[in-house]
Amino acid sequence: MKPKIFRAVLLAALISMIFFTDMSMGSRNGTKIFTLPGLPRPIASAPIVITSAGQSTDTYIIRDISNQLMIRSFFMPQAEAAELEDIKSIVFVVGYSSLGMKLQNMSYEEENARIGKLLKEAEENGLTVLTVALGEDHSYDRKTEELLRLVGGSSDYLIGLRESNNESTLIELAKERDIPMTLVGGIREISGPFASAFR
Repeated sequence: MKPKIFRAVLLAALISMIFFTDMSMGSRNGTKIFTLPGLPRPIASAPIVITSAGQSTDTYIIRDISNQLMIRSFFMPQAEAAELEDIKSIVFVVGYSSLGMKLQNMSYEEENARIGKLLKEAEENGLTVLTVALGEDHSYDRKTEELLRLVGGSSDYLIGLRESNNESTLIELAKERDIPMTLVGGIREISGPFASAFR
């Protein structure tokens, strides 16, 4: 009987240790890095604009997730500051794509300037900024990192993938700027933290 009780206590302690380690990952230095299930309370509201930072196709993934969650959103990969009237939140999906830029007939400098204007508009009007960085299918790219630092540094919440090319930059931004962040194991797990920002 005693060995069974001992094993049960040991198992419970192990489960608790794993759970709290996962929940508090990166909480050193006061950083609020939430790994599961997301934010403890909503920080953003609809309507939202989903836009790209780098014109990768990752933006379409977040559009689909937003639609599945029935969050009122406007999909504008090339959104301009003038189009943010009555918008409450902006979701930036970061990922540089040279092909995407070419298809949109945009230069990297033009994309950078567009994003800067959106961030300025968001700050002046109190809009919530969310950054999603997938990076699952992208090799390391200096321009993606630059865009992630530009957008992520002004964000209210960061969402990314563990063991992606963006993970270390996201963790660094979260620690430096004290920004809540969720890292998930794969794209299918993004819905939970994304929804947690709104409900």
